[in-house]
Amino acid sequence: MKIAIVTPFGAEKRLDAFAEFLIAQHLVKDGRDVRMFTYHMANNPEYAEKRLTYKTVPTVRCRQRYGCSPRLFIEILKFRPQLVMLCHIRSWLNLSGYIAARLVGAKVVFKVIGFLHDPCVVSDRDNPLETVHENIALLTSVSSLVKSSFEKAPAGCGRWENFATHYPMAHADRLITITQFEREWVKKVMGLDSRLVPWGVKLEAEQASESEPKLPEGCPREGFLFFIGQVKRRKGWDTIIEALALLKEQGIRKDLVFVTSSSPDEYKEAHDLVEKLGVKDRVHFLYRVSNEEKAWLYRRAAALLAPSRYEGFGLTPFEAFDFGVPVFGTDIPVYSDFLKDGYNSLISKKGDPVTLAENMMRLEQPGMREALIRGGKETVAKYTDVQIYEAYQRAVEGLIQG
Repeated sequence: MKIAIVTPFGAEKRLDAFAEFLIAQHLVKDGRDVRMFTYHMANNPEYAEKRLTYKTVPTVRCRQRYGCSPRLFIEILKFRPQLVMLCHIRSWLNLSGYIAARLVGAKVVFKVIGFLHDPCVVSDRDNPLETVHENIALLTSVSSLVKSSFEKAPAGCGRWENFATHYPMAHADRLITITQFEREWVKKVMGLDSRLVPWGVKLEAEQASESEPKLPEGCPREGFLFFIGQVKRRKGWDTIIEALALLKEQGIRKDLVFVTSSSPDEYKEAHDLVEKLGVKDRVHFLYRVSNEEKAWLYRRAAALLAPSRYEGFGLTPFEAFDFGVPVFGTDIPVYSDFLKDGYNSLISKKGDPVTLAENMMRLEQPGMREALIRGGKETVAKYTDVQIYEAYQRAVEGLIQG
């Protein structure tokens, strides 16, 4: 069987843990003829090579412009897959992938990731739950696109962008969502049913090689709190810094290693808040660490901080579970699927530095760390790459033979 996986990013070292790549690896291992298609970006060394095989997965990088990707279109026509999996609502590759799939008679599976990151659904991607558009108008047919030309433009994005990103999703043979929360939103907004295939991780903490990063001066080499993520409000990084400041007022010192891949303009905001709250000596910034450096940090961290205001899923808690690191989470819908206070994590109110600071001290209670590590290990065993692949197979069952 030939299977095409179309995703904006992937098949590169920073995204080895993404579910679509893990699925592709399992498909190759099972003898399927797989091609992964991603963006091609000449100015990005990870995406500059147009054709490669990355960790057993043949990959083609494709340019696109406003949803038109001639290379992707032609490659799928030549490959003639029986199944095409399109990933991420915001991918500009999906429309070309969808049209080519229909021309070769392939079934189309659409993997919905980040429904509430869609500007056609919410006005603030950093605060989506409170900024859902009052009148959501998704252009899912040619007739709706034409009709919209004579009406006020739908909220959030241009007409063509709205159509190019939602038409493939609305007309796929099967939808896959990664959380129950997102599944309910897709049903509510679009009236579409989907199969649930949660994300997870490949259990490899024990075998993962490590490399010590170049730590900032004054940064402890172990026992630090650990945050890794974008400098986006939805990630809750500001809540962490505010909690550290509260503890400082009480004479309690906690050090944070803050890892981000965000741009200098974005992480300047974090630096400014650290300066303002007087915790510069306790927050140690690192940028774009390698997988080996990340493993080194996990193995020496006292806890992972993931105090998000919103998550599409959230892989870092599972990475921490695998490494045996306690997790701090928040009371948001997606986390409630797998984070349980006192069992595998300590849960604070989203955006609340007071309860986060309290939980930092709670971790020091006798037996708490050991209990959370034990619960995390039990949890991650249910969210592995093997479970992802098995759930994917069940989700596409019946679409094609073989």
